[in-house]
Amino acid sequence: MRGEQRRNELLRATLVVVERDGVAGVSHRAVAAQADVSVASITYHFPTLDDLLIAALTSAAEDFAAELHGWGSELGARPADELARLIEHSLVRRRGRTLALYELYLYAARRAELRAVAGAWLEPLTDIARAFTADPEKAGLLVAALDGLLMQALIGAREVDRADFAALLEVLR
Repeated sequence: MRGEQRRNELLRATLVVVERDGVAGVSHRAVAAQADVSVASITYHFPTLDDLLIAALTSAAEDFAAELHGWGSELGARPADELARLIEHSLVRRRGRTLALYELYLYAARRAELRAVAGAWLEPLTDIARAFTADPEKAGLLVAALDGLLMQALIGAREVDRADFAALLEVLR
């Protein structure tokens, strides 16, 4: 039990480092400093940086899925507004976490063994998209469009506009 608690603390510290410094800033030493533990404590649980980053991506994807669980069933009468609220939540209140997830997501593009974990990150978004359309292809396209909107908003290339979501949902009809 104590080992699992320590492991979770280290993963949370890793995500803080990713939020602050990106994947390139993750090292055993940086995570140890963030968690206020010895480097030996981290290498005991995660012998390599890959072990640490894989576990961090898995943990972040699981947390994201848990947070979004049920969101699609609570859309109400104005689904475009609810979808915009979800995106705004990701960009404002959880910006650091969203940025860290994208950092890890892109890291997975370079690592074949991480692709399944990164793909699982899309599942909760796909579940939400299925609330808007029964067509699996359209649900996938909505997720891809949301991914693009999030990425563009994160880099400052686009402001989130609620009209965008209404237009996306109109295309799905």
